[in-house]
Amino acid sequence: MAEPVITFAKRRWRNGFITLLAGVAYLAWHTAYDVSLYQSAFLSGWLLFAAILVLALYNGRKKLSMVPMGTASSWLQVHIYLGLLTVLIFALHVDWRIPNGLLERILALFFVAAAGSGLIGIYIARRYARMLTRRTEEVVLERIPQFIAQLRQQAEAVALESAAETGSSTIADFYGGQLADYFARPRHMWLHLQGSRRAYFALMTELTSMTRYLNDQEMIQAEKLRALVERKNRLDYAHALQSVLKAWLFVHIPATYGLILLTLLHLLLVYSFGGAR
Repeated sequence: MAEPVITFAKRRWRNGFITLLAGVAYLAWHTAYDVSLYQSAFLSGWLLFAAILVLALYNGRKKLSMVPMGTASSWLQVHIYLGLLTVLIFALHVDWRIPNGLLERILALFFVAAAGSGLIGIYIARRYARMLTRRTEEVVLERIPQFIAQLRQQAEAVALESAAETGSSTIADFYGGQLADYFARPRHMWLHLQGSRRAYFALMTELTSMTRYLNDQEMIQAEKLRALVERKNRLDYAHALQSVLKAWLFVHIPATYGLILLTLLHLLLVYSFGGAR
């Protein structure tokens, strides 16, 4: 008998409810520990360190996809909801205030950077993944500049061919004035991140206006140019969204590993100059 399929919405509610229960249980435990006159900071500190280590393991799991260690989606769910629970543990550890010492403040800053970039990463991963699926085919980010260079060569060839075959420089002039810079590199990143096609429609409007002065032979070349502009727009769109999807990791991962190192230093100093009950 096939296992029932859990929808994304049901999984989100289920995992969110489990995380909420875990948060309430930990809050009660922390309060009871504090009331018993134990140093609750040691409890929350060790739990926080353990949680951060588990969260850091997710990056290693992605690099070892061939090792049977559970599905990537399951690891991602644990990473997301444990990360949310870690925010509560951290808040209780610092007693809901800004730490006093220099090291503690730097440590808190690294935690905020790791947690904040993680929350931003969740948002953009959900939003941009859907946007990429709707409007582009799958393409590797690192190969996009190569594909753009190929399109530029094809567009230049169309402009030169039009001038040679028709004896008119209309298309060549249009390419030089309106399209040369467009095909030179990825363009309109901010508009693509908003899902806006305003720049693309403006360019296509100019191209349509230019075709009013073309003969039948030039129209064939203009249609080739139009198709190349459309393909370039899709590549620009993929480049913008994939760049952001990759860029946030350059904040999240270093902040996480920096947080681990600073936490080890923090633990060393605490146990060297303090004591746990």
